[in-house]
Amino acid sequence: MESFPPGENVPIKSLPESEPMKTHYIVVVLGSPRVGKTAIVQQFLYETFPTDYKATVEEFHRSQFDMDHFVLTLDILDTSGSYEFPAMKRLAVSTGDAFVLVYSIDDAESFEEVRRERELVLETRPRNIPIVVVGNKCDLEDHRMVGKELAESVVTMDWENGFIEASAKTSTNVFEIFNELLVQAHAPGELSACLERRRQSVPAFSVTPKVKDDLALKRHSCVMS
Repeated sequence: MESFPPGENVPIKSLPESEPMKTHYIVVVLGSPRVGKTAIVQQFLYETFPTDYKATVEEFHRSQFDMDHFVLTLDILDTSGSYEFPAMKRLAVSTGDAFVLVYSIDDAESFEEVRRERELVLETRPRNIPIVVVGNKCDLEDHRMVGKELAESVVTMDWENGFIEASAKTSTNVFEIFNELLVQAHAPGELSACLERRRQSVPAFSVTPKVKDDLALKRHSCVMS
């Protein structure tokens, strides 16, 4: 330890400035077609379940949560499950702060697709980036093709990612998906305190195969206040 003569001023080392608090996260939702990616997002934002299937190319939602002393912003990017748009998917992955990887418990191949999607994420993003793997359609227990215990073991122990089984149709564990992402990201504040009161706010852009060349403007955002 360095010593100084009596009476001499001891130099004070400047402390490193703390990193600014992150209040804006880009959440990217990935998975095969028809596993319920859009339904999960719709249920989280609006507490609604879409009954008609419509193939998604890419859909963007912005949701704001009024926390204590700051506003938490989530940009949720619902990607296409189709192989037609690999460049669009890679661009989405390269900008994501956190990822929801969705499979359907009644479709074993969709779990294998989650494995591939995770590898794609880790090609360009840090290994400790927040990832939650979601086994959707847990209401279809009689049609289960992916065992919960095996999937959870692979995801939590081998991959060291978060795991949740959910149902967009019944709203089972939908909130917990996004809460788990924020916990992994060490996001400030408690998201659960903001969910009881909500109102629509910023419009979102949606692209589907039917309107590939024309961005369709939709209201799919909500603000918690």
